[in-house]
Amino acid sequence: MTVTTRIKFLTLTTSLLFTNATICEAQNDHPLDQSKENMRLWLETAQKRQAEENAWKTDQEILSSYKEGLLAEKATYQKQIEEAKQRSLAADQQSTDKINQRDQLIAAEKALSAQLRAMEEEFAKQIPNLPAPLIKMPKINVGLETLKKNLSMPAEQQPDDVGKRAANLTEMIAEVEKFQQNITVSNELHKNSTGQEFNMQVVYMGMAAAYAVNEDASFALIGSPKEGGWKFVERNEIAADVKKLIITATTEKDSSFTTLPVPTP
Repeated sequence: MTVTTRIKFLTLTTSLLFTNATICEAQNDHPLDQSKENMRLWLETAQKRQAEENAWKTDQEILSSYKEGLLAEKATYQKQIEEAKQRSLAADQQSTDKINQRDQLIAAEKALSAQLRAMEEEFAKQIPNLPAPLIKMPKINVGLETLKKNLSMPAEQQPDDVGKRAANLTEMIAEVEKFQQNITVSNELHKNSTGQEFNMQVVYMGMAAAYAVNEDASFALIGSPKEGGWKFVERNEIAADVKKLIITATTEKDSSFTTLPVPTP
């Protein structure tokens, strides 16, 4: 029962009591009986009024508790909404930061790709200056094929995998540096001044110079890197010394000091 209904009921009860009292007064003329009846009706009315007041207080307490619960729930929802807004703002900021980082990464990758392209082109220019045994090495051979394939395409169409391209170039540079720091002996075909071809042993002193000699030490060459590739000059007078050098370089039993001319640039 709502509060409004109770108020209407209380008013109706009071009206009925007064009406009933009037009727009783008309029907019963004895003063004592009339007083008793009036007292009964008053007590009945007072009890009903007290019951209505108690119910009203109970309803007030329920409504007050319900209001407090609603206010607490409202505060909780407002807090959740505020937290959601903060998370949304933080997520938006993180998204913006990630987009900025992505854009910076793309720009850096493009700059690195352009720089790497320039390095690849410069390395390609030096290929003719690489000695034959170095070019035949598996890592250099495969790396050069990959490099030529990449450079055959325009820069804007070159593969975007900068990491693989950089690794390929770095590996080839490392192999060149390793060759530069060691003495390498290889078998090569060379011609003398008359056009006769010989199978020769060639010892490379890094990438600074090379000395070649045939089987019977009758024909010798000195080689050095020139513009456009390695050039070999006939120097038969040092054939015996070159032979001795090759024996020293290929065995550990015969160690000796050999003096040889240094090729001019």
